[in-house]
Amino acid sequence: MIEAFPDTEAVHQCCICKGSTFPLIDLGRQPLANGVTASAAAADAAPAFPLDVIVCRECSLAQLNHRVDENLLYSEYNYITPDSSDLTRHYGQIKDFLSNCGFLGSESRVLDIGSNIGRLLEYLKPHVASILGIDPAQNIARMANESGIPTLATFFNKTTARKIREEHGEVDAVFIRHCFAHNPDPSVMSAGFPEVLSKEGILVIENAYFLDTVERGEFDQIYHEHMYYYNVRSISRILKNLGMRVVDLYHSDVHGGTMVFVAKFNGSSTPPSARVAEFLEKEKAMHTEAFYEDFLTRIASNRTELISLVNQLQAEGKTVHAYGASAKATVLLNYYGLTREKIPCIVDSTITKQGKFVPGTGNQIISEEEAAGNPPDYYLLTIWNYKDEIIRTVRATGNSTTRFIVPHPAVEVL
Repeated sequence: MIEAFPDTEAVHQCCICKGSTFPLIDLGRQPLANGVTASAAAADAAPAFPLDVIVCRECSLAQLNHRVDENLLYSEYNYITPDSSDLTRHYGQIKDFLSNCGFLGSESRVLDIGSNIGRLLEYLKPHVASILGIDPAQNIARMANESGIPTLATFFNKTTARKIREEHGEVDAVFIRHCFAHNPDPSVMSAGFPEVLSKEGILVIENAYFLDTVERGEFDQIYHEHMYYYNVRSISRILKNLGMRVVDLYHSDVHGGTMVFVAKFNGSSTPPSARVAEFLEKEKAMHTEAFYEDFLTRIASNRTELISLVNQLQAEGKTVHAYGASAKATVLLNYYGLTREKIPCIVDSTITKQGKFVPGTGNQIISEEEAAGNPPDYYLLTIWNYKDEIIRTVRATGNSTTRFIVPHPAVEVL
């Protein structure tokens, strides 16, 4: 039984443009997605908070209707950016795109906000003049510094941006990958950009692209850390308030569909690329309540099908484990009710999570080495965004029998 905290006051109106909103999806009460626990009993007692999304009729920004305090979310953090060949390839694609467009070069000074243990900066280091990370999680920043990636352990805002400029100088590129949506008020973070970014510098924002999330039924991208779900229209509205504009885009299939937004100050001589206008027109045409109806239908259908499949396999005496104790896993397992009685183990390579338990459902997190010694009949791929890499990893251990269940866009057994 999940302990429920009292509801916080719902937002109801758009936090950016103050426009009216409509409800999209309510996932009920969910524990904090990265709040793994030390015991199954603690997992059962993990606090839960409302998790529901509303969408602005005006600027099309999707956003949580209830927010959890950021200090509770980030002061100590269990997510470590994985050492993934797919991610490394993605870093290279972003670097090549920015370099080929003339946005990034060997003289560029780079700041990465929400840098985690510094995987991106480590990749960029040989290609740029200097690197600096900033991350509020004390334990994560310490790990980055110990591995040679200079990282400040604090939140990014106007005050810290000024301090960075005073102590390190202004920068030519500010990266914010998958964390610009991780704060209740984007203006607090964005107020720091003009303080540290050079006049012709670039702001690089990467987040899950919300149109992909909807079209592919990826509801498990929704959790308390993700307070906003961006498209080009909503990002453009936020940047307009800051005196900036999107000048280019890079769309990728990584993580189930992401968009890299490249922005500059309005005074820049760089005109927006044709890609910006193309996506803006596409989004404007698709932004209707009817567009979102299939999202809800797909989720309901997949939920019924996956639960039925797991129950059937269990009745046949088959073992089903999960692979990937990510934030997405917490949401999917809790929303589908796939507790440790259904899925006893979940495999993950993150050292800080091994031996712990998924909040709410109590699935025990085990290492890849332990999993290889006792492989299940089926793996539910709760980090479906690394599907191909996981299958290669499992097969490389000599395991040629375990099959794989993909939860969306459609339930599929591989």
